[in-house]
Amino acid sequence: MWKNLAAATFVLPFFIPTAAEAKPLNRDQIAKAMLNKTISTRRFGFSIKMRYRSSGTVSARSIAGTINGTWRYSGSNKVCTTFPSGPAKGTSCVTFTKIGANRYRSSEGVSFTVR
Repeated sequence: MWKNLAAATFVLPFFIPTAAEAKPLNRDQIAKAMLNKTISTRRFGFSIKMRYRSSGTVSARSIAGTINGTWRYSGSNKVCTTFPSGPAKGTSCVTFTKIGANRYRSSEGVSFTVR
């Protein structure tokens, strides 16, 4: 009996889902949570505010200035963002996972809030 209890005590914590095991948001969830809202994060040593618009444009604003780019869905749950210049120059495709109230994490490990 104690052997089974000890095994259950050891194994049970591994069945409790964590934020890292949560499923990435799908297109509808991304649209509802993030489109036309302010996304706040820190990247490249700067505080950054971003906004994804339903038109397919995205803007990133920091103390260094504003960079405008484009975004599109890829598959059922990825967002690909393209910036023509700046520290994030080029195209990056990520998924998003909810980690708390108005808190999310990208598949690149960037945490951010949405308001």
